[in-house]
Amino acid sequence: MSGPDGAWYGVGFNAETMADAPYAIIVDGKGAITERKLGEHAPGSILASSVTEVSSTVVGGIRTTVMTRPVGPATKDHYGFPTTPGDVNLITAVGNTPELAYHKSRTGGTLTLLPTTASACVCAPVVQEYMSYMNQSTTHWSNYDCLDEPRSDMLRHGDGTGRNLSNSACAMNSYHGGLKCCQHTFFLTDQDQDPLIRNETDTYFLKWRYYFQEYTPATAGSPASHRHLHHWVFLIDANVNDYEEDSADYGEASIGRISAHLTGKDIGLEDTPASWRTITPLVMTPHCHAPSCIREEFWNADTGEIICNVTARYGEGRYGGLNEVFNEADYVAIPPCIFGDQPGLQTPFILGANTNITAHKYFNNTYRHLGQMAQWTGLMVYDTDPY
Repeated sequence: MSGPDGAWYGVGFNAETMADAPYAIIVDGKGAITERKLGEHAPGSILASSVTEVSSTVVGGIRTTVMTRPVGPATKDHYGFPTTPGDVNLITAVGNTPELAYHKSRTGGTLTLLPTTASACVCAPVVQEYMSYMNQSTTHWSNYDCLDEPRSDMLRHGDGTGRNLSNSACAMNSYHGGLKCCQHTFFLTDQDQDPLIRNETDTYFLKWRYYFQEYTPATAGSPASHRHLHHWVFLIDANVNDYEEDSADYGEASIGRISAHLTGKDIGLEDTPASWRTITPLVMTPHCHAPSCIREEFWNADTGEIICNVTARYGEGRYGGLNEVFNEADYVAIPPCIFGDQPGLQTPFILGANTNITAHKYFNNTYRHLGQMAQWTGLMVYDTDPY
């Protein structure tokens, strides 16, 4: 085992988190070895020693301790090492004090045991990463599946500046914040503020008002009064859903852009019928966040026509008082594109299953923004709908 000289480090066996209460070997800042049964976010209890130190050397500030131990467990709380090939889950941690205390950093891994008398395949190592909340809960981090171009910019040009960089949300070691930090029951507070959060539940009520027209079925002489609208939604940032916006020169005025290229059948259609040829969008709207969202565009890449272009409107004095409802300073409104055959509306566009679509989002990335979204959503009809 190797770790920084002057600080403790340790390994827990057959575990993925401390909640598994594993057997662990700890080396303190002076090289002393102890064996423990860890608790959940707790140092646990010291076990009787079953290891024998072979050597302890320090080179370049790194202490390496070599030790031996019987394969079988000394007690029920000691770990018994397998005698057959297989994997053993490990958790590792390092502190910043000589004595065992809260870790400075931690990670997990797998120890692969190979046979000594037969050939075996050594597979590529898999890194497992975890996030913790208030040192009380631990969740396994699964990286966003940042798709490659042409579907998404996230993997190669993910910060929107055109640089050859993945978006920071593509990996845990570069993730700065977003939905993964805002899970159910999480409070965005510092650890020392946790005792200040009262154990209370807020109760609130929602009131909905629906306006509708009675449906009239189709007859031999006239069509039905209404058509069945279907929802659709897709992400310009593909599978990320809360990407990060950054700039090449922080604080200097900058506008970024991310793009997606897909086809009509890939825009997140719902209630897909067994057979259809075209769709007709009747309502289209982007989803993006203040204060950075500028506009989003939806293009038919085959014809060069722009289907929907929405510019975010922020609360401004020209729209009335900045304390008025929906016009508060920096409040963002995102007007939809509405299509129809009625006077004053844009004539609907028809898209085929293989129509090539390009979608763009433009944003103010003068400063970094976390947890951003770039979506298109709306309502449409299929050409084969029975009503």
